[in-house]
Amino acid sequence: MFFILSKLFWVVARPLNFLFFLTIAALLAGRFGLVSLRRIGLVASAALFFIFGFTQFTDYLLLKLETVVPVAEIPGNPAGIIILGGGIGTKSASGGIGYHLGEASDRLVKGLELRQQFPNVRFIYSGGSGTLISDELPETVGAAEMVRAIFGDDRGMELEDKSRTTHENAIEVAKMLGSDKGKPWLLVTSAFHMSRAVGCFRKVGINVVPVPTDFRSEPLQFPWIMDETPIQFLKASLLVKEYVGLAAYYLTGRTDALLPR
Repeated sequence: MFFILSKLFWVVARPLNFLFFLTIAALLAGRFGLVSLRRIGLVASAALFFIFGFTQFTDYLLLKLETVVPVAEIPGNPAGIIILGGGIGTKSASGGIGYHLGEASDRLVKGLELRQQFPNVRFIYSGGSGTLISDELPETVGAAEMVRAIFGDDRGMELEDKSRTTHENAIEVAKMLGSDKGKPWLLVTSAFHMSRAVGCFRKVGINVVPVPTDFRSEPLQFPWIMDETPIQFLKASLLVKEYVGLAAYYLTGRTDALLPR
């Protein structure tokens, strides 16, 4: 139920969608004679569009989120590597099935880099299908195909394909680790997502060492104006989704802190 509600909520909360609904609501308010409410809604919509689409305010907030969890020193004898799924598609509109790399696929690349450094430890990729109505295959399928295509084998990758959320990632991986949860495990995910991931994994008793990757924030430069509006709104979507996720996970007991470190 939590998964379904989060997907439905995101239809409205996605920044561009929210601005669209806010504009429609303002116009409807004017239609019913609420002129002041219409003016406030339209001004707010325009102001938010400018702030998130044309300034580096998004980068500033994203930088704060990416640096919540300090970069830890990688231990010399980790028990294994855990990669959280993201950025790997398994199906396209044209019917092609395989692996398709997108944003956040840095996670698997970073995991493979660590695999080169620690070839004899367990190597886990966790990520099922995060779609609500699509029949897309789990991300593990695409990840395994990519690794085999590059190296000729799967590098001993263990696949966890049931999880759809970060909370489920932690629960399913904990089952795989058993009594080894207390050993140091390298946790690889996007920097903006690391706080929630660390909180979830530590909540189920896994001793994780954060290894962030996929940094998205651009260097802040005066006059803090950006000309890549679509990209800025993609960052804004990450921000809203992650902050709402952090709050929801804390309130529902999935993490012990609002901003786990």
